Amino acid sequence: MVVKRQKCIIRQLWEVIGISKSMRFENVSIVSDTHADARDAAIFLKKSYKTVDPKDADVIVALGGDGFMLSIMHKYIEENIPIYGMNLGTVGFLMNEYKENG
Repeated sequence: MVVKRQKCIIRQLWEVIGISKSMRFENVSIVSDTHADARDAAIFLKKSYKTVDPKDADVIVALGGDGFMLSIMHKYIEENIPIYGMNLGTVGFLMNEYKENG
């Protein structure tokens, strides 16, 4: 079941951020801000999907607000890893909409 869900989120990442299917996301990392909503979402996603440490990831999913997204981009810029932001902050101008199911 975890592998099936993993493939679903990977397919969603391809579609939403327009990345070619030739770029494979087998190793997904979930990172979250300290806000309760972001932490809860990270716990849910980590239980639902197989995840890895950000340094071992093919893609990083950042849960939080714009400031958190920018800090994650700054932290991992040298790793050349795509970062997919999901809004669980207040503004979310840079982020994609977070939905637990879908």
